[in-house]
Amino acid sequence: MVEIRSCIKNILMKFYSYAIYSKETGDFYYGYFDDLEKVLEMHNADLIAPTKGKGPWVLMFSEGYDNRMRAIRQSSFYRSVKGQRFMKKMLNF
Repeated sequence: MVEIRSCIKNILMKFYSYAIYSKETGDFYYGYFDDLEKVLEMHNADLIAPTKGKGPWVLMFSEGYDNRMRAIRQSSFYRSVKGQRFMKKMLNF
């Protein structure tokens, strides 16, 4: 019974890989989190060190995943040179 609950919980949980953009600085930031609205608020409130003082930030892209590791892998790809080229081409930047 515990195993079934655990499986259901894992299926229902969502993690997101996301890309945000600062119009002011022209910077992109790629990350992962389980709540897109909350993480965007955190970036805009300067609570996340790499984006502090560079906002305001706008969500440009997100992808949902059923587990944390897949979201981490995808955000790591977007941080790579190849991933940044792919993202900017997809977003027409």
